[in-house]
Amino acid sequence: MNKMPVKQENLYYDERSAGGIVFKVVESRVFWFVIKTLSKNKLGRNGKKIRLSVYKFPKGHLNAGEVLKQAAIREVEEEGRIKANIVDKVGSRDYIIWDEASNRKIIKKVTFFLMEYQAESNLKYYDMETVVAREWFTYEETLKKLAYDFERNLLKKANSKLTALLKAKK
Repeated sequence: MNKMPVKQENLYYDERSAGGIVFKVVESRVFWFVIKTLSKNKLGRNGKKIRLSVYKFPKGHLNAGEVLKQAAIREVEEEGRIKANIVDKVGSRDYIIWDEASNRKIIKKVTFFLMEYQAESNLKYYDMETVVAREWFTYEETLKKLAYDFERNLLKKANSKLTALLKAKK
């Protein structure tokens, strides 16, 4: 995590992250890639700790000296175990999270890129976040699976961009 906020677009960010909205075309059908992760421990109705699974797009922090596109490609390979190329920027999301370790608010910006699947990867990487599944779904299935509204909105933008690109190729 950066110690000093990064000034960008007249806002200060304590953290920057990047990720990929990856697609592949199989026999004229488009499929979208998501990862399924375990959330942090939460208390259930019975007072016992439980972990819920969440579908989302692969994303993560920038490493020192890394730019957004490099981080997005790396995170997709690390979390998704796939290689993908960036096609276009889809959008960003700003939000505030509470960092329990430092006992303060963190202003975070995550930028997502439309990416095209290239190949499987054998990269072995272990993160604090547990990825329990890596799956491909149709657009409609992906909209239903995604846990977060802002990621559903980004998927809609990514799908529109991809549809325009595929029409232009014909």
